[in-house]
Amino acid sequence: MQRIICHVDMDAFFVSVEELYDPSLVGKPVVVGGKADQRGVVSAASYEARKFGVHSAMPLRTAARLCPHAIFVDGHPARYLAYSRKLFGVLNQFSPQVEMASIDEAYVDLSGTERLFGPPLRSAHALHEDIRRETKLRCSLGVASSRLVAKVSSDQAKPNGVLYILPGQEARFLAPLDVRKIPGVGKKTEAALHRLGIRRVGDLASLEEHFLAEHFGQWGLALAGKARGEDAGGWFDSEVGADEQAKSISHEHTFSEDSADGARL
Repeated sequence: MQRIICHVDMDAFFVSVEELYDPSLVGKPVVVGGKADQRGVVSAASYEARKFGVHSAMPLRTAARLCPHAIFVDGHPARYLAYSRKLFGVLNQFSPQVEMASIDEAYVDLSGTERLFGPPLRSAHALHEDIRRETKLRCSLGVASSRLVAKVSSDQAKPNGVLYILPGQEARFLAPLDVRKIPGVGKKTEAALHRLGIRRVGDLASLEEHFLAEHFGQWGLALAGKARGEDAGGWFDSEVGADEQAKSISHEHTFSEDSADGARL
């Protein structure tokens, strides 16, 4: 049976939900996370704000300098959770194997559903339309034979697109992309790869595994597999919807003013 994995990524999720509650925000540079003069960070930015270099996790004050005409709004976690649950409900109508990777993205295993929804691209378009109808929100879908390629393809489909990578074309699709597009490759790994002259995924795929293992250990072997479009390394090894225990949990709070109060801290 052909493996068909769909990655669903909501477009500017927090911003899109805020636009439903305040339609005047549509089409404008919007920053979710707090006021422009506060010390918090950006939770989400509309595509109009991103054109000015604003991105999530950026200090609000930096965002205000980059895009002084942006509209800054407070976040509403309860709203986002409610719409995330709506999304989960839609996805469950297409497959019992659904995994919410975060509040605004999910993997759906569509393998074996062709008799119900048709071939992969048709079922992906049907899912895309149902999400739009049920949530009134935009999303991007990537469909492929592996979780990794599905995730990369949904990113390439943004905004509000659907991209299906045909079986056997995974490495060809990945080859021209920057190595940073591979999930798990952060700034440090990217810099290390650049020092070796590796800038594109195709560069990575052309190398012998022993060379990558020599420089990166087990992670190098995983990188070799990822460059070919395989679900190699980390949680990509598990099946969609597998009952995996959390590896870590974290929470952070930014004080609006400096504090030296030990009890408060």
